[in-house]
Amino acid sequence: MKKLLPKILLFFQKKSFQMIIISSIVWGCTDNEVTITNEPQPSSIDKLNALFEDATIGEKKFAHFISTQSFTYTSERGTTVTVQPNSLTLNGAAVTGSVILELVEIYDKAKMSVTNKPTMGLLPNKEWEIMQSGGEFYVNIVSLTGQNLTLTKPIEITTSASNTGGMLEGMRLFKGQLYDNNLGWEQTATVVFTDTRANTYKFIVPNFGWFNVDRFYGYPEPKTLITAKVPVGFDKVSQVLVLPKNAPNALGTLGGKYPVGLQCYLIFVTENNGNYLWITNEETLTPNHTATFDIKKAKTGKKADYVAHVTLLK
Repeated sequence: MKKLLPKILLFFQKKSFQMIIISSIVWGCTDNEVTITNEPQPSSIDKLNALFEDATIGEKKFAHFISTQSFTYTSERGTTVTVQPNSLTLNGAAVTGSVILELVEIYDKAKMSVTNKPTMGLLPNKEWEIMQSGGEFYVNIVSLTGQNLTLTKPIEITTSASNTGGMLEGMRLFKGQLYDNNLGWEQTATVVFTDTRANTYKFIVPNFGWFNVDRFYGYPEPKTLITAKVPVGFDKVSQVLVLPKNAPNALGTLGGKYPVGLQCYLIFVTENNGNYLWITNEETLTPNHTATFDIKKAKTGKKADYVAHVTLLK
């Protein structure tokens, strides 16, 4: 039985990988065929986490700038990151010369899944609830030799609401925190400024790390936890994600409470020979909901395949 705590997964570019079970299982992949002569065996959580980490690194953008000068970086998605001059230190000493900005920006359920960055927020009562995101951001600055620096003045970030389908009221800034080695989001006191004419969210971050522009869904219906029955042996080496239908910028995990009657997709994901192996169930949540994942319905593929699969789930 698989229960509790936020975890996330990955995505694939659809190449229609069919699993055929006779005495062996054969899957097609984007670049190479993967053949498994026996029923797939459990891998390890470290290998699954390595897939998530590789996907996150693949989303990183880098920019060099002079630390004593004001600097604004603009991403391909229109997000701007403004760093004040003379705002960096290393071991307490002011930093001069060239440094490197690192930025990750994630706006949709496919990228959230492939990087293991769900939108699960911690309520005041310490329960988890899924949120609507205006963007997840990782911000860091390092020296040319890769040393992490310390920020002494806040960084300003502006992002377009069009990246997540349009402006939402009541957005707050959440800080990414690790809970039992899983990333969750805790609300900060920072206000997110909305400019309806420019269709943008603007906020400041006082330090480096993960940040999320979000608001809780606040479902009024009775809630339920979800219990997942995963294939034997896969309990501790897999993730189960919750994708509400018609919610392109939200991704849930086990451990959160969801409204009874919610139409959603539940996805079991694990690692298999360097590829992603997944099972997708289309379900409507019931009280004390239990989902069962059948290994005979599994598909496998590379990151692009998984991303494409999640992207097509509406």
